[in-house]
Amino acid sequence: MRISQENPQALRNPWVLGLLSFLFVFLAANAVFIYLAFSSPPNLVVENFYEKGEAYAETQKRIAEQKALGWSGILMVPTNSRVNQSQTYEALITGKNSAGLLLDSVKFFAYRPSDADADFAVDMQKSGHGSYIADVSFNLPGTWDVLVVAKRGDDEFIISRRIRIDP
Repeated sequence: MRISQENPQALRNPWVLGLLSFLFVFLAANAVFIYLAFSSPPNLVVENFYEKGEAYAETQKRIAEQKALGWSGILMVPTNSRVNQSQTYEALITGKNSAGLLLDSVKFFAYRPSDADADFAVDMQKSGHGSYIADVSFNLPGTWDVLVVAKRGDDEFIISRRIRIDP
């Protein structure tokens, strides 16, 4: 058996054999890691796991109650948002028959994931049947999580959206 670089047969060339061996080892290692990722738990340690589980159950209950209301809503945000620029944000909230709702209170919450000290809330004002507006100015650039919480009696409806504020 003659293996050399001058050999015209590709599968006997040491460079081709080395490349195929490397490719096989690479694919086998990836297959093992993918198998381990799907077959084993992530082993995350959660402090106060019982309380977090109860909070999760409560959240699921609130989501089910919100779906049972049959309300729907949309938050309209400006296309370009900049720091320290007051802009109008509008929430449209409708009931089961697509008619605008008269609500007791609608509040606009802005949460900054990287800085909890910058969080704020603004009351939204009624501007039409089912339409509520608020003039909002963000004091820091970056990503913000926006929630609109609408309440009527004991009923609560939440609209959430992630927005980006440019410098």
